[in-house]
Amino acid sequence: MPVLALDPCVGPITFLCDLASNAAGSAAAGASDYVLGGLGAAFIDAAAQIGTGALTALDALTPIDLSVSWLRDNVAVIATITLPVLVAFFVLQVITSVLRREPGGLARAVVGVGKAILGAALALGVTQVALTAVDELCEYVAASAGTSVAASAGRFFDFAAPVLTTSPGLAILFGLAMMIGFLLLWGVLLFRKAALILLAVLAPIAFAGSAWDQTRVWTRRWLEIVAALVFSKLVIVVVFVLGASAFSGVGPSTSTSNASEPPGIAGLSDLLVGLLLLSIAVFAPWLTWRFVHWSGMEAAAVMNSAVAAGPITRGARSAGAQTRGLAQHAATTMLLGHVGAAGAAGKAASAGKAAGGGATPGPVRPSAPPAATTAGAARPASAPPRGLGGGGS
Repeated sequence: MPVLALDPCVGPITFLCDLASNAAGSAAAGASDYVLGGLGAAFIDAAAQIGTGALTALDALTPIDLSVSWLRDNVAVIATITLPVLVAFFVLQVITSVLRREPGGLARAVVGVGKAILGAALALGVTQVALTAVDELCEYVAASAGTSVAASAGRFFDFAAPVLTTSPGLAILFGLAMMIGFLLLWGVLLFRKAALILLAVLAPIAFAGSAWDQTRVWTRRWLEIVAALVFSKLVIVVVFVLGASAFSGVGPSTSTSNASEPPGIAGLSDLLVGLLLLSIAVFAPWLTWRFVHWSGMEAAAVMNSAVAAGPITRGARSAGAQTRGLAQHAATTMLLGHVGAAGAAGKAASAGKAAGGGATPGPVRPSAPPAATTAGAARPASAPPRGLGGGGS
């Protein structure tokens, strides 16, 4: 027998039940919005603090001084350790050149030692000049645009945008993305500084590889990596400053073409463009290294083709080809002469065996007289000379 369920919300009490249920639903929705709004605001505040620190590091905390005493003392210690390595590479290059009979290898060994000594002595100074020049270029780029890196980035990363304050879900999503991006950018800046200091200390070892053909790539790799790290800061500044100038029509405060768009859509576009620029800035060292490596390989290929197409190189190549042809012709003639002599000796031995009837060969007999002197003996006896037979008949 089914049990009857009693509904208390019957009759005049229905209004009170509906009011209680609506109040409970409103309280739950309010609590949910309060919690999500608090989380979104916390993410946005954290992103703002990290972004301010990263942009401040880009503006003021990344200059590198390679002239400090402790760094030069470490470089001197590494140079002292590298001296036996340089001598060993020079000896290996000389031994390899002698075994290959390559005079050019000896010249490369001497030139490589000179490059190693000169490069180790000038590495710190040249790198410091390049860093100072890049810092000045960054300031010039920002001043030319009438802004700074922090101001240009702030054009996109408006942490008080309406789209973030009205939508807790988007606030959490974009806050997390901005935190990750700015942390990576800050890490890239700190890595650039530490890597440049380490590479400056290891410069004597990198240049010592110039003395041996097998380690010559050390010098080229060191130059490529140092150039990529030095110019990566300029790439980051250009990305933010010129990117802000290129996308100046995106922001609602500076745009006339987007005046008809809702503020939320324009603010969302700003954030998306800012995240895109931030991603490019994070990968700036890698992109710079790829460009430096590609341009270096292209320059080397152009130089090799230009040298190969020169008249001196063509003359040397043609002279070498003629010398090789003459040497091959002389070797072929000598080989054919030896083969002919061996063939004649073989024929003489065969004729001696045939005359001896297969007996043990005795002393070598003189060769038969020429055919012209034995022509008369070869005629038969029954055939007299023509002058004698005519008178008897």
